[in-house]
Amino acid sequence: MVTRFIAIKNRFIFRLRKIIGGDLPLETETCRFVLVSLLDLFMTFLLLYFSNRGMMRNVVVESNPVAQYFISGWGTLGLVWFKIGMVTLIVLAAQGVATRRPAVAQVVLNGATLFVGGVVAYSTLLLVQNQI
Repeated sequence: MVTRFIAIKNRFIFRLRKIIGGDLPLETETCRFVLVSLLDLFMTFLLLYFSNRGMMRNVVVESNPVAQYFISGWGTLGLVWFKIGMVTLIVLAAQGVATRRPAVAQVVLNGATLFVGGVVAYSTLLLVQNQI
């Protein structure tokens, strides 16, 4: 029983060192995802800023109910921390998967990048169409 626990602990420590101490697996995909997520944060901020100051034809609101909860409770700073937390969670999960199955983690990161990129494109369209 004790040796099984030690083996599991050693395996966990080895994977943790591989992620933290060595090169980051899927570094390019991770950087792309973080960059597109920052663009999403910027576009969301711009849309809400212009909408709240009457600088758009239509009123724009956050459609994600969880993000809306953070905005209503903590304002823009709540939105920033929520988005940073979600990006961190996705990146950590993908890096954890990458230690055993790099191809799956690559698909997850690329899929998330494409999804968030679509959101950024839609936000850009909303901003351009509704600008006064």
